[in-house]
Amino acid sequence: MLSAYINASDMEGAEKFFRRIKQDGLEPNVVTYGTLIKGYAKTNDLEKMMEKYEDMRVHGIKANQTIFTTIMDAYGRNKDFGSAVAWFNEMASSGVSPDQKAKNILLSLAKTSEEQMEAKQITGCANELIVNSIPSDINDNDENEYDDDDGSGGDDDDDIDEKESILSGEKLDKLIISGSAASQT
Repeated sequence: MLSAYINASDMEGAEKFFRRIKQDGLEPNVVTYGTLIKGYAKTNDLEKMMEKYEDMRVHGIKANQTIFTTIMDAYGRNKDFGSAVAWFNEMASSGVSPDQKAKNILLSLAKTSEEQMEAKQITGCANELIVNSIPSDINDNDENEYDDDDGSGGDDDDDIDEKESILSGEKLDKLIISGSAASQT
C-alpha cells in the first residue's frame, strides 16, 4: 500500500499511511523506510528524504544498499556530485559493499571530466582508464620514435622502460589527462 502512494508521488498519503502503521503498533523496517526515502528522492525533496534517513537511524535500523544508492542518486540528480560521492563512501564505511549498480550510478552522475575521473578512481575503474590509455602502438617500433640499437625490430630496453613507466604510474598524470580528453570527444 505504501508503494502505491509513492508510485503516485503522493507523499502526504504515504506519510499518513506510515503514521497509521506506527499507531497500529507495527514497527517500520528497512523496507518501509526505504520506500519513503525513495518517494522523497523521487519528488526531489532531499530535506524530507534525509529526515526519514535520520529517523530510521534513530530507531536503530541500518541502511541497506538500496537506501544508500537511492540517496546517492538523489543528490547526483540534483547536481550535487560531491554529496553523491560522500554517500557512496558512507555506504562502504558502513560495511555495505557497493555493488556494480551503485558503481554504475556514481559513474553516470559524473558530468565533468574531473567528476568522471574521481568516479572512476572511487569505483575502481581507474585501471580501465589507464589500460585503455596506453597507446596501442607501443609495441610498434618506428625508427624515428625509438632508438632500436640492435636493429631487430623487437623490444629493446627503451621500449621496455616506456611500458614499465606507464604501468608503474610514472606517466599516470599524462595518461589520465589524455584519457579524460579522449572521453570528451
